[in-house]
Amino acid sequence: MDAEPPVDAPGPAAAHDDRDPPVELRVHGVAGTPPELMLQLVPAVRTDRAEQPPDDDDGAITEWRQPPARPQLRAWSWGSLTSGRWYQAFYLVLLPFMLANLAGWALLASPDGGPPTGTDDHADRERPARGVRIRWCVLLVRLAALLVTTIFAFWTQLVVADLVAYQWLVRHAGWPGWTVGAGFAVTAGVLLAVVWLSRIRTRPTRRHVDPWAVWTDPAGRASLHHDQPPMWNSPGINVGLRRLHLSAALGAVALAGCWPSAGGWTTWRTAGLWCAVATLAAVAVLTCWISLADGEGPGSADPAGPPRALRGHGLPPVALVRHGTWPPAAAALALAAVATGGVDTAWVGAHPFLPALRGSALWLSLAVLVVAALVGVVQGRVVPAPGTPPRRRDLRRANAPSILLLAAAIGAALGAGIAEQVARLAGSTCSVGPCVVVGDTVGWMAIVFTSILAAVGLVVALCWLALRLVPRADGRRPPAAVALRSLTVRGSWLTALLGALGSLATVAGIAVALARGGLPPVSAVPVAVSATVVGTLILLTLGLLAAALRHRHVRTPVAIGVAVAVVAVAAVVVWALRSGRSWQVLGVPLPPSTFAEFSLVVAILLPTALVLRRMYAAVRSVAARRGVGVLWDVGTFWPRWFHPLAPPTYSDRAVTGLTDRIEDVEPGEVFVVAAHSQGSVIAGTALLAANPRTPVALLTFGSPWHHLYGEFFPGYFDTGATAALVDTLDRRWRNLYRDTDPIGGPVHDPAVDASALADPHLRIHSDYWLEPEYGVAVARLERAIRSAVQHPTPGPSERTGRPAREQTTPTTR
Repeated sequence: MDAEPPVDAPGPAAAHDDRDPPVELRVHGVAGTPPELMLQLVPAVRTDRAEQPPDDDDGAITEWRQPPARPQLRAWSWGSLTSGRWYQAFYLVLLPFMLANLAGWALLASPDGGPPTGTDDHADRERPARGVRIRWCVLLVRLAALLVTTIFAFWTQLVVADLVAYQWLVRHAGWPGWTVGAGFAVTAGVLLAVVWLSRIRTRPTRRHVDPWAVWTDPAGRASLHHDQPPMWNSPGINVGLRRLHLSAALGAVALAGCWPSAGGWTTWRTAGLWCAVATLAAVAVLTCWISLADGEGPGSADPAGPPRALRGHGLPPVALVRHGTWPPAAAALALAAVATGGVDTAWVGAHPFLPALRGSALWLSLAVLVVAALVGVVQGRVVPAPGTPPRRRDLRRANAPSILLLAAAIGAALGAGIAEQVARLAGSTCSVGPCVVVGDTVGWMAIVFTSILAAVGLVVALCWLALRLVPRADGRRPPAAVALRSLTVRGSWLTALLGALGSLATVAGIAVALARGGLPPVSAVPVAVSATVVGTLILLTLGLLAAALRHRHVRTPVAIGVAVAVVAVAAVVVWALRSGRSWQVLGVPLPPSTFAEFSLVVAILLPTALVLRRMYAAVRSVAARRGVGVLWDVGTFWPRWFHPLAPPTYSDRAVTGLTDRIEDVEPGEVFVVAAHSQGSVIAGTALLAANPRTPVALLTFGSPWHHLYGEFFPGYFDTGATAALVDTLDRRWRNLYRDTDPIGGPVHDPAVDASALADPHLRIHSDYWLEPEYGVAVARLERAIRSAVQHPTPGPSERTGRPAREQTTPTTR
């Protein structure tokens, strides 16, 4: 869903007549394509060689012209919602939480509620209760999300309270024991800052509603083509879960701080321990209560009238969720901080680190693995639509559990990277021996992540090569881009592979730790394994470099220079691993002299450094934020019903804003929505919610509607949603795609899909409006609209009984 840098579009030639020209509203994809690019105001057009790329570096005399002026060409720009503010650069810290939230939307269990029945007012209709399966799936995902938050809290506590406060300041510098308590307070401050970061957002222009006034849980009930308004107007579930996550994080920090291992002040420590246990128990009970209840409210708030409280059926009281968990969590944290003042000098000298934090990694890993496995079992399978053959090996049931494991792994990797670098920098101040110790857990994490990276990369490369060697029906071998697209057609196999490898590695690590009483030293890795992993990664890097240089048509001297440089770096790495020699650069061994150090650099330190560098660049540059914003454009489309600390969603403004724009179309006006990539998801969702006063049409190109969203979110982007959109538009929907596009694809409706476009210039996912078929599709949709205006047919609400869209007020989620 990359942003496409448009140049000149041929435009609908058939539209040049005496009638009013059609309004073509272009909706961009990810990365926030600037409006001036969508409107073709910047680039000139080459006229002498239309088949050549629009550049001027071939040494020939060229002829150019100004782009055509089309006042009816409009640009719908929504990219600033995810990359317009400086603080959005820090959303990278929230990446594990975003993935945990996506796992809930990737569940196979689709919403049980169908279209509302009856003929009375929409607010008074009966809605069927969500089923038992979807309730348990929602509960399990939310419990896994709590574990991901706990992992973040423990890594924060390890860095601040253990490495810095205890090991460096208390043991090495001789500061008093209460410094560790101050470290607990700083850890709590970091957690509060993360909660604050997840809350701030650009405020909607409409009236703000108290989020606690809409206390419902629409998870597992609302969908795109029926009862969509709760998706954009259910703030209560987000603020309620946010309060529970904060309490759970503070309770976990207090529990580790009060664990009876340091002696002294037993009364304070015991009281704090019980307060922490009570906090975690209350959070677990309330999470179960919310998730297993019916959760549906009597209706939606009327934005034109006074706000009224909405209470979901069976949900716990608002006051209990709002104020029932944070007081014991705060008390437990205060008691833990006070208890550290009794740590004596003898105990400090005998313990190089706080033992409770080291033991938590094993049990958290086991808990995440068990909950993820339960998610895969409980969610069931996909029921194929009537007339659709079932998939023989449907791996989509692995998406939700695999994404949960990936969220936990990324959170642990970010924490491990920061912890390792802090330990190296702090250890450089010690003259004799290391004064800050992280432990072998980080080293083994790095080795496992590096090995999984090598294995997945090797499998993908072999599959891609196999697809390149298999001839097509015409006897020719598919190009590289076509082979790549074949890998993404059913991309669930990749998440299933990641989940399987991660589960096997976690199970093996837990078994070894329990059998031995701890992990073995990282030097125990066999030489054959380390050599295979390092060699595989070097070969994959060279292959990716060669493919990138060939795709970008880099000149031969430049390509040779880059290749020689990469080979030289690889040779230096191999030499360092064989000789055991390296140099310290900011505490990091470069080149790494052992396999453990190599894994640490590849899987932990380098990604962490790139994340921090990208955050720094994104604070200063909008362009850099757009690059990072690709993650949020895709991941924050969904409301935060499963992990409330994910970055704020933008769809409550983008979807409802585009819906209002469509409903503002004047009767008789010819209006075509032309949406690219992620914009097609926004446009399709908005059209499902809109009730325009005149017929409109939709043109999608490079759309992941079915290709990716139908694969990873089958409970929402299913055949029912596609059929509903086709019916809403009365078949005024045209979809363009290329067989080289790894992101866009068909929607599998013969009335919608055109034939796959040829791609002789390897434009892949961009520049669809340069193709002649684009102008033809716009002209065809224009004729369909004019015909519908002249010969009106019953609207979708009259044909299907679907009620008019109820206006909603975007609120903070």
